[in-house]
Amino acid sequence: RQLRHMDADSYEPLAPLPPPAAAGAAAAARGPAAGGVAAAPNGTSVGKVSDVAKPSVEPAQPPPGPVAAFDRENLNSVLSHLQTYEGVSVECARALRALSSLAYADAQAVGDDSSVLPQVMRVLAIHPGDDAVCMAAIRSLCNMAYIQSVATNRLTESSVMATFLDGMVSKNSDLRIKSSEAIARIVAASQVGLEGGELAASVAAKDAAVTANGASGELGGLCALFLAASAGKYGWQEVVPRLVTQLVENEVVEVVPVAKAFTDAGRQCAPAAAKGWLALAKLLSLPDCPCPELPQPLVDAGAIGAAAALMERCEEDGVAQLAGIEALSSLVGSRWAGLQAFAEVGGMLRIEAAMRAHGEHVVLQTKGIRALASGVQWPQDIQSKAQYSHVRAIELTKAAMAQHGGNAELQIAALEGLNKYLEKTRCIEEVGTDGLGGLVKAMMARHAEESKVQMWGRNVLGAIGEDRNWAPR
Repeated sequence: RQLRHMDADSYEPLAPLPPPAAAGAAAAARGPAAGGVAAAPNGTSVGKVSDVAKPSVEPAQPPPGPVAAFDRENLNSVLSHLQTYEGVSVECARALRALSSLAYADAQAVGDDSSVLPQVMRVLAIHPGDDAVCMAAIRSLCNMAYIQSVATNRLTESSVMATFLDGMVSKNSDLRIKSSEAIARIVAASQVGLEGGELAASVAAKDAAVTANGASGELGGLCALFLAASAGKYGWQEVVPRLVTQLVENEVVEVVPVAKAFTDAGRQCAPAAAKGWLALAKLLSLPDCPCPELPQPLVDAGAIGAAAALMERCEEDGVAQLAGIEALSSLVGSRWAGLQAFAEVGGMLRIEAAMRAHGEHVVLQTKGIRALASGVQWPQDIQSKAQYSHVRAIELTKAAMAQHGGNAELQIAALEGLNKYLEKTRCIEEVGTDGLGGLVKAMMARHAEESKVQMWGRNVLGAIGEDRNWAPR
């Protein structure tokens, strides 16, 4: 295991992540008193909570007068201070730093206290973007993750994983490092074999009572990570491939459990998070994915079937359908096993359904046209297994051409696809009916400066028996 030793105030990170390109101004560092009135332990009076931080939770008003002292060595005293001054960021940071030290000294006691995690998450919601609060909170959670039962039973909640992912897209490099370390500890805890009665009982309880995010069993940490990333902003999804690569390279986890957990997450994914999971499926299976050994295990684990099923559940969501088409294309790649899996789960039927349901979506139509045209080159047994029909593909292609005449990229894809159908199937009757020649000439005239439209257009005209040398005037 490559998890490094860490004390309460200093640590050696797992493996620093470079700043994500997607991290935006919203993640910028905030001042130490953001979200509350600055207060100090020297007797300064505490005023009303500021509304500048725009907290998602309404904080309790602190008592008037000087800030009360608290015992840093007593968990109840620390929690009481955190609750009393939850609206004051400086006091929250002080209490959370004390909590981090307590968790480092006795992670079991802190992690098992049912009041700790809800209050930490509440404070984070009250002070979004406050680096001092976030850093102290994530250190506390990271120290709690030293205990396997705490890591697997409490810290795999989707809200906790979301906190770490948000930390990973922060502009604060220390926050990114600490967040990745916390995730690594939770994932590592989920991967350790069941040894000892206490651990076996803990994991059995986790399996019996699936948490709200659906993560359970030995894949809990990974599954929770993928579910949280899927439900969050795209920046969270962008950091996952690098994070997975770190976990694999540092021997925290192997690629097969990663693939199984990701597929499991897809099967449990809520419709609202479908486009996020499908976007992740694409990122994790691209040829230039930083973890190149992962795509094949994803196929073996059934990720293609999970993607197709998710598309079927979210047929009315055009963004999810586009993400699904891209995910399926990336998962299949140039892998024979991927193509077989795609055929078996009816992947092409899902693409057809997406094109029929979202005719107005020009990017979806363009990618769908290219996907349909690829099927005409498959072996006959694969086409039969996939219920592939070049006739339906041609109908959808011509409909998209007519609806999106002004889009040159779609016209190029459509004309190239029609050329493939004509070459492979000699389907002149299917392609050449319904005034296709006139449609092709109209598109060639409309896109007279597009060389590929002219080239593929002339090829199609010649194949259906019209003048191959026709040119727009």
